[in-house]
Amino acid sequence: MKILIISDTHSKIKEIDELAKKYPDMDFYLHLGDSECNDLEIAPFVSVKGNCDYFFEYNESIILPTPLGVLYAKHNPYISSLELKQNNVKFFVHGHTHRRRNEMIDNVVYLNPGSLCFPRDSNGCSYMILEINEITYNVTFFKL
Repeated sequence: MKILIISDTHSKIKEIDELAKKYPDMDFYLHLGDSECNDLEIAPFVSVKGNCDYFFEYNESIILPTPLGVLYAKHNPYISSLELKQNNVKFFVHGHTHRRRNEMIDNVVYLNPGSLCFPRDSNGCSYMILEINEITYNVTFFKL
């Protein structure tokens, strides 16, 4: 399973569209919020609601089954260990901070692709591809 993950694009539709065209073979396209666009403008990406998505109807979270376990996506990076356990989460992906993240905490992989257009770390504008099979996973960050 291949998942293209972006976040915090803040109305930059051109960049979203270019990435979708560059990677036509993904199994899932995930936007972690703050697109400030409607779902048709960011298609084929499916999005969670970010704190700047005032006027758009997105779910607060997405639960996606993967070959290695549940992927739980939301914009805000704050989540309780109880919520993770209740949903049997293997991958927790979030946006909001505009900073890349890839760390394991209590057998849960915490990921953030950074911001596609407005980074707040030294990695520049970035996105990620998460590849998952029944045995392992691989996270690759890319600069725009």
